[in-house]
Amino acid sequence: MKQILFLSIFMLLTTAYSQKIDQNPSVEAKVIGVQTGLFGLWGYYETKLSPKISLRTELGLDVGLRQGLFTNNELVFALIPNLALEPRWYYSLERRVRKNRDVSNNTGFFLGLKARYYPDWFVISNEKNISVIESLDFIPKIGYRKVWNNHLSFESGFGIGKSLSIASSFWDTTAELTFRIGYNF
Repeated sequence: MKQILFLSIFMLLTTAYSQKIDQNPSVEAKVIGVQTGLFGLWGYYETKLSPKISLRTELGLDVGLRQGLFTNNELVFALIPNLALEPRWYYSLERRVRKNRDVSNNTGFFLGLKARYYPDWFVISNEKNISVIESLDFIPKIGYRKVWNNHLSFESGFGIGKSLSIASSFWDTTAELTFRIGYNF
């Protein structure tokens, strides 16, 4: 009887010790989802490159609005396709684990370098003959991502970078301010 009791206590302690919180947090191997914000709709796939770095691939439709002299004071609405690649460094994972905060589905603060391409494939608009100037954006940014119940997500971020108009080889300054809610699959 003493041997069974000793063996049971030993197994209980071993099991409790093996469930210790991981002190080496890492980004998820893959995160797939959709997001929406004030200015568009996006689908994304984020894959792990290293314990703190992921690569986010994004396909989306940005909203464009215009009203004024050239539109006879009518509101012109457009959905413009774009593709983006963004390596992200989640620098706050260890601190979040030390404070017993969640890091699942890449929850935390990140630094990213977004490369976004606006092709002239199509435009969904309430006006005919609308086209897009093909451009390529490079935007370093800082952001925060929070996920609740493994599915509902919120993301915000800010960055200032450069935009290249491909046809004219003209560089301009661009900015990105992000507030998105989404769903992870």
